[in-house]
Amino acid sequence: MFGLSAEWLLADGRLVPSSIVLSHPEQRVRLARACPEAVDAAVVAGDPCFDRILASLSHRRAYRAALGVPDGRRLVLVSSTWGPRSLLGRAPGLVARLLAELPADEYAVAAALHPNIWHGHGPWQVRAWLADALRAGLLLLPPRDGWRAALVAADAVVGDHGSVTFYGAALDRPVLLGAFPHDDLDPDSPVAAFGRTAPALDADRPLRPQLDRAVAEHTPGRYAEVTASTTAVPGRSAALLRTEMYRLMALDEPAAPPVVRRLDEPGRPESADVTALLTEVAWRGATAVLRRLPAAVALDRADAAKGHLATDLRETDERLLKLADVLHGGPADDPADVLAAFPGCHVAASGPVDGACRIRVRDAPPLTCRTDAPGLAASAVYAWLAAGRPLAALPKTAVLVTGTERRTATFTC
Repeated sequence: MFGLSAEWLLADGRLVPSSIVLSHPEQRVRLARACPEAVDAAVVAGDPCFDRILASLSHRRAYRAALGVPDGRRLVLVSSTWGPRSLLGRAPGLVARLLAELPADEYAVAAALHPNIWHGHGPWQVRAWLADALRAGLLLLPPRDGWRAALVAADAVVGDHGSVTFYGAALDRPVLLGAFPHDDLDPDSPVAAFGRTAPALDADRPLRPQLDRAVAEHTPGRYAEVTASTTAVPGRSAALLRTEMYRLMALDEPAAPPVVRRLDEPGRPESADVTALLTEVAWRGATAVLRRLPAAVALDRADAAKGHLATDLRETDERLLKLADVLHGGPADDPADVLAAFPGCHVAASGPVDGACRIRVRDAPPLTCRTDAPGLAASAVYAWLAAGRPLAALPKTAVLVTGTERRTATFTC
């Protein structure tokens, strides 16, 4: 246990702390082996951090809303402790790979990095490392706050040997280990036992099937035996800690019980609107099913998805604008002008205005479409034409499906 060995607890052979707070009696056993002189000062008082997480579980939906994760979208929390053998140290490109392989309408990806990463390398360097991922929609949590609420909100955790990953397992979340330095840990510790139990993420194989399998095959209570050591006294840590503090001060403890407050709703994490997406469309009768991946991380991959590039005119990367097969903008953007400015574009859309958007196909009459998503409608039209079907046969009313969301689009010439 880091910090509970003789080198940290003794000075000139004398015990320094008056009390040593432990979360579980199993730590007292290991403390007795590492520093027997400290055992009498040990107090089992649970984990106040975990108690606040437990007090917040019923607010999961509010935390998801605060993070900007809609219903029906799976939230994957990536956690990295610090050091060269951490997840970020071992697999610095993993966050971007997840975003490149997980459809943007079905998944959201958040990252919780240990404060030592932020303070050791500096915020500028952290953001530089994750620049492409941020452009692809990564929810980057601040160094201190937000990670606990994100754990409550998460559907799965990808992590390492850090405490956030262990907390995720204690909350019964499906877990995949992106890195785990078994040799660095006390083999008798609960974290080491957890590392031997949780499945490892294989970086040489596609990530989405592994993540989906981890969620589908997760059984409630899978990690209960090893994570029981998170706290021996769930919900009671604040009371036990206060009693010990007043004992040390030789003061009478207040009569009113201490309050265990639920977690605040997190502020919106650092992120960016995703304005360029690799888009696959499968037409099934009058229904168009769209699967989209962020181009910032997916476009240049050797295994990039088939389909076309659909780009919002707000995109700041000129290359993505010039490469786009579909371009879409706001009410003030004229699709005819867009086609003239970008010769590589085949379909342009603008709007909506009063519920309708304008769509232009190169060398074809203009279309009007009643929808609130001109970009999706334009991608559906592009895919219809790319399959060799005439524009005149386009369904007058179509259903546009992205993830669990369904929209109706009505086309008129």
